[in-house]
Amino acid sequence: MNTYTQFAILSASSLRMFPHICLYLLHKKKIDADLVKYQDKRGGVLNFIKTATREKVFRNLFYYRMGDYRSVFIKWMLPPESTLHIWCPSIGEGCHFEHNYATYLNAESIGCNFYCLQLVTLGNGKDGRRPVIGNDVKIYTGATIFGGIMIGDGATIGAGAIVMHDVPPGKTVVGTF
Repeated sequence: MNTYTQFAILSASSLRMFPHICLYLLHKKKIDADLVKYQDKRGGVLNFIKTATREKVFRNLFYYRMGDYRSVFIKWMLPPESTLHIWCPSIGEGCHFEHNYATYLNAESIGCNFYCLQLVTLGNGKDGRRPVIGNDVKIYTGATIFGGIMIGDGATIGAGAIVMHDVPPGKTVVGTF
């Protein structure tokens, strides 16, 4: 896309994003920690406009960070990805969702620098408890994690893995564990 076309599109998008930009500026430090994981790998208003315009899953994270009551009035202007569901009391900074359609994140907590692809499910076990995800964890396509288990810092959960036991820090899990 040439520079003039990109400028025109982002300028038009910034008009409908005025409330989003105001919220971003009020919570800049918190949002920039996530924003550097997307698009141009930096913070700032221009990258926020570009990323929020192009990345639906970033919008989900932005609305999560703003909270239900702040974001309910502006979601219609810039709709989030409708199949990415986040039910987690705490997600650390530096989170990056990539292509996250049909993803359910129902965890007790998620640490900093979390990376997650599509079709991932984090959910309750039979005991009703939810997983705790450490810092610097990567979860790849189609992984499923159930129950009150701990995924250690720096762990990698491979594509299609089914995890029902604690994963030690720095370990890679594939298949059923």
